[in-house]
Amino acid sequence: MRIAVTGASGRVGSAVVDLLAGAGHSVLGLDLVAPREPREGVEYLVGDLAQLEPADERLRTVEAVAHLGALMSWEPADADRLLQHNVMATASLVRAFEGGRLATFVLASTGEVYPENSPHYQPLDERHPRRPTTWYGLSKVLAEEVVEFAGRANGWRTMALRFAHTQRPAELLDPDSFFSGPRFFASRRYRKALALGDAALAAQLEQYADDDSTLLVARRDDGQPVQMGILATDDLAAGIVLALEASWAGHEAVGLGPDDSIDLGEFARDLAAAAGLSAVEVILPPTAPSYLTSNAKAREILGFAQRVSREEMVERAVEAYAVRGSTRR
Repeated sequence: MRIAVTGASGRVGSAVVDLLAGAGHSVLGLDLVAPREPREGVEYLVGDLAQLEPADERLRTVEAVAHLGALMSWEPADADRLLQHNVMATASLVRAFEGGRLATFVLASTGEVYPENSPHYQPLDERHPRRPTTWYGLSKVLAEEVVEFAGRANGWRTMALRFAHTQRPAELLDPDSFFSGPRFFASRRYRKALALGDAALAAQLEQYADDDSTLLVARRDDGQPVQMGILATDDLAAGIVLALEASWAGHEAVGLGPDDSIDLGEFARDLAAAAGLSAVEVILPPTAPSYLTSNAKAREILGFAQRVSREEMVERAVEAYAVRGSTRR
């Protein structure tokens, strides 16, 4: 197929581009920025999705699209930008493909549409009501609606893939990682607590303010584990490719996540032990995430199977940590 991938220069998009090109598909990568390492044989279109030209022949020949490009932010101050990047840009993308050969549209959505950290029932599945509590979650609900409408209006097959938390294993032990630094490192969680005005948590972690060798073993004060689904980027990219190649009719919402949630406290202890780091237990309020999600529909419709295990994530994290340590010496 001729497949377009938005967000093609990102960590997930670049992995999807590699898989598609390796499978023999003709790939058009779209992003605001050029890729650091362009994939040989892939055509790239660099620019704003809102400024795509429907008459562009490169778009009119596309048969399927994976719309992965988006803005991710939980800051209320970013509400306008979230609506522009995630909703209006999606509408512009849809319009740019109308009248061409497009038949399949796959949207990257998120568990924030429920949201996962405030579930009405567990395990969370696609029937759960969408009641987002952030502008980011709302922007994804609206993007889903735009895509479903476009499918009805144009006769496309459409799918909203609701991603679980996605993690490159190599980032897990990187304190500067946006995704895992504040989740696993006591020093980075201390800085986040200060920024959020969480004096109680900051007081627990103040002694680790400059310590990047201590991991955070999180527990909730109501006795519940701090747990969430974490899916390796490799598995997420494979799931997206399965969606592009699958057969279905109409519109589907599919949760794409791991087989089981991970207890972040136990996971941090495993990471610390494997990497020779220390760990400190910290007590979080009952608002800290503790949820289970289901990937049953992804397994049924897409044939999805999680390949990267928790143990392999730990192994890859430690390998990357050792490499970073050797380059700093």
